[in-house]
Amino acid sequence: MNFTDKKIVKKPRRYFSESLVVTKWENVEIEMKKLEEEEITSPYELIGFMEKVGELSDILSEEMAWRYITMTRFADNDEYSNKFNEFYAGVIAKTKPYDFKFNQKFYDSPYRKDLDKEQYAHLNMIIANDIELYREENIPLQVKEQELANKYGSIFSKLTVTYKGEEKTLSQLAPFLKDQNREVRREVWSLRMEKMMEKREEFNKLFDEMKELRIQQAKNAGFDNYRDYMHQAKGRFSYTPQDIVAFHDAVEKEVVPFLKGFTEERKNILKIDSVKPWDTSVDLDGKVLKPFKEIDEFIDKGIDILHTIKPEFGERLNMMKNSEFLDLENRKGKAPGGYNYPLQETGAPFIFMNAVGLHRNVVTLLHEAGHAMHTFAMKNIKLDPYKGTPSEVAELASMTMEFLSMDHWDKYYSDANDLKKAKRDQFKGALGFLPWCMIVDAFQHWIYLNPQHKMEEREEYFLTLLKRYDTGIDWTDVEKFKKLLWLFQLHIFEVPFYYIEYGMSQLGALSVYRNYKKFGKEKALEKYEGFLKLGYTVPVDKLYETAGIKFDFSAKYVKELVDFVKEELAAIN
Repeated sequence: MNFTDKKIVKKPRRYFSESLVVTKWENVEIEMKKLEEEEITSPYELIGFMEKVGELSDILSEEMAWRYITMTRFADNDEYSNKFNEFYAGVIAKTKPYDFKFNQKFYDSPYRKDLDKEQYAHLNMIIANDIELYREENIPLQVKEQELANKYGSIFSKLTVTYKGEEKTLSQLAPFLKDQNREVRREVWSLRMEKMMEKREEFNKLFDEMKELRIQQAKNAGFDNYRDYMHQAKGRFSYTPQDIVAFHDAVEKEVVPFLKGFTEERKNILKIDSVKPWDTSVDLDGKVLKPFKEIDEFIDKGIDILHTIKPEFGERLNMMKNSEFLDLENRKGKAPGGYNYPLQETGAPFIFMNAVGLHRNVVTLLHEAGHAMHTFAMKNIKLDPYKGTPSEVAELASMTMEFLSMDHWDKYYSDANDLKKAKRDQFKGALGFLPWCMIVDAFQHWIYLNPQHKMEEREEYFLTLLKRYDTGIDWTDVEKFKKLLWLFQLHIFEVPFYYIEYGMSQLGALSVYRNYKKFGKEKALEKYEGFLKLGYTVPVDKLYETAGIKFDFSAKYVKELVDFVKEELAAIN
């Protein structure tokens, strides 16, 4: 398929000079003071003022984005993390008191009451929440927390082991966990865990430092605990922490028994006495899916799939490729994980990941491409609070793309059996992920509701969660490693309480796909695009409604979707 060599063009600035350099605080402060002193004499000017605030925020956000991207691409080079930290502490942190003043200026304006009630109701709610939570004394704590969060990625990126005489990152060991030779899997799994055991105290000490900073921020804002503070800080207006706890229970009740059946099936097919932790990734038919050999092939097939779903989607990813807004292959020195980072001023994103030639890399690329299409769809939204989609919205965009793309994975798999296998893995993975999602979230609830705990107590509680959501894995003789599993989860370190949204979005994505099967591609895609374009202009439950689904994670709804997955798996088989 031929694509143009078009590149992404940065949006022109409307209110600020193209020559404005935001790397120097004095330049930014001059603009901030002008905005602070700006006279507003009508509702029209009030929205104009908020648009100017939004544009300056975009310029600053993009500078920070590039520093973050460079820092994670070359995580073993301290110069880049220092540059990120310098900008965050020397510029971004200093803008926060002004952001508060701008919110206050909007909120206190006599012209606010003359704005269209329906159009700006959500803006009022977001800004009122930000004003309520803002504390100037939290700014230095947030700066320090950000520095420590960056340290996690830096430590992890430098972890290597020697396997068969070669130095390997922990990510580069992952393909060996699919090896048909059980001894190879056990050896590689043990190497990874032994390396983490070496770092256990260092990671825990780092986490304890971050925990104290977080607890202090919650206290400063008048909260009893950091869990409730973060619930409000994340703008979770559509549900309560108790609703999330009910979600934990629903997965335990409806999903865990279903997954135990898969573990039993795995044991029987592999002809082993019990399923060990190193047996969970190996392919049951003895065939490892190899969707691509070269990174260019990987990207081009992804572009082709998106183009098949909607030509505009493919063109956008192709433009990102042409603009070098993709860094997809794993190499030593790269931070772990993957992300789509919006470049707010440009109106496009950057995708980062660690591809090593596995099927999950295909899913990650299409997942991040869903985020990317969301970024593109929102590029004309001018008010900053309407661009900051909460994670349960952002992840719906990305996880839905995994399912919408699924029927076109034949671009990677010409063999019909390989395609069936990839689809089976997708459905099993969608539900298989949910117990871990609940563990990560419930673990953080406990950590911050019991803030005085010691490292050993924390590990002990983590083990009780593993038992609660146990799907039949046998840890005999390697139990000492169980307590380390949470150390692999960067979200707990870097973005606290950002994880349960994956569970909510997983249900949402399955529901969109159910509509896709029931009502046809055109209708499902039309609703999906309508949802993308809205950004965060309406509350979460309304956004899910726009996508054609319910915002629901009750046991009843979870059961419905488990039944849908059972039907789909039966159809594939």
